[in-house]
Amino acid sequence: MTEQDLRARVCAQALAWKGKREADNSYWPIIEIYNSIKPLPRGYKMQRGDFWCAATVSALAQILGLTAWIYPECSCPKMIELYRKAGRWMEDDSYLPQPADVIFYDWQDTGAGDNTGTADHVGVVVEVDGETITVMEGNCDKAVATRQLQRDGRYIRGYGLPDYAAAASAINFHEDPEDDPPAAEVPEEPASIPDTPATVTLPAPPKGWGYALLPIVKQGDESEAVRAMQLLLRGRGYSCGWMGADAEFGPKTAKSLDAWQDDRQLQRKPEAGPEVWEMLICD
Repeated sequence: MTEQDLRARVCAQALAWKGKREADNSYWPIIEIYNSIKPLPRGYKMQRGDFWCAATVSALAQILGLTAWIYPECSCPKMIELYRKAGRWMEDDSYLPQPADVIFYDWQDTGAGDNTGTADHVGVVVEVDGETITVMEGNCDKAVATRQLQRDGRYIRGYGLPDYAAAASAINFHEDPEDDPPAAEVPEEPASIPDTPATVTLPAPPKGWGYALLPIVKQGDESEAVRAMQLLLRGRGYSCGWMGADAEFGPKTAKSLDAWQDDRQLQRKPEAGPEVWEMLICD
């Protein structure tokens, strides 16, 4: 797996959570994923009513087995501290991020000079188109939603830069969870930045939160799930047309999906369901 493949995988999982919200309680499994992190950051278990943007980014790391690189926290300022300590913090607001970078906001930003205030919010960059950045955020109007902004725009506090290159070379992806070695016991102690292990085995997603969560998409659909599929195909060298990842499942995207399946000698499926998502994400 390459760094770009791993970044695409992070973005696809982030997009899969779009629409989870407090109103129907569909966001709560994300919090349960966060609360499953061991050791739990600062020993604090998230409760209903807590702000949950940082917990969403951390849950993303947990479900993908990337907590050694996307540092888990439930507090934006504390998360920034972890990136600073690891030398993975980007203070320059004008930095042009890459997909899967972590972006922090400060809503008290005046727009004058470099924003150095206290971070209030955090999300994951899922697409960069020229100077336009698309971000997936938890607790955005009490839901998981996207936001678009311009590079060096107002409210940007800075960026956490997970070392995806190191993660991609260290992670072993297993198609069969039974092939994974037993999980080691984790001592109950305050969370800190873990040493990057030589190899990491990707754990099976928590029950009910794997590829089956991703919706079935077919030609004619227009959705963020289609955009996620297009990003994965593009990351593997398959063009979806001159519009790129436009979230529309048109003939060009269908042709790209067919070509990807043909090149891997897979039985063609005209739609992306759980089986296709799993193979595409793990490719």
